[in-house]
Amino acid sequence: MKTIWSGLLLAASPSAWAAGTAGVAGMLLSLLLILGLFVLAAWLFKRYLPQAGKSGPVKVVGATMVGPRERVVVVEVEGTWLVLGVGGGQVRTLHTLPKPGDEA
Repeated sequence: MKTIWSGLLLAASPSAWAAGTAGVAGMLLSLLLILGLFVLAAWLFKRYLPQAGKSGPVKVVGATMVGPRERVVVVEVEGTWLVLGVGGGQVRTLHTLPKPGDEA
């Protein structure tokens, strides 16, 4: 019975509480450091490897919102620009034109 009381008194002492909060603070600091390293790595990956994740012959030239769920997107496919209307779960071709600057 004496060891239980001494354990409770030790756990309730200010020095034990301070040691516990220092451990929690160190753990939180380590967690923030690791998360910061993940963000830094993602930024570096995006900054210095811009072609990563881009594949295929389709390139989005630009897009603009025309409503809460609708937008117009200009897509380049093999030297041709497609003006697409995107909304309501559908994609419709609005216009097709040659890529500006092509002399062919």
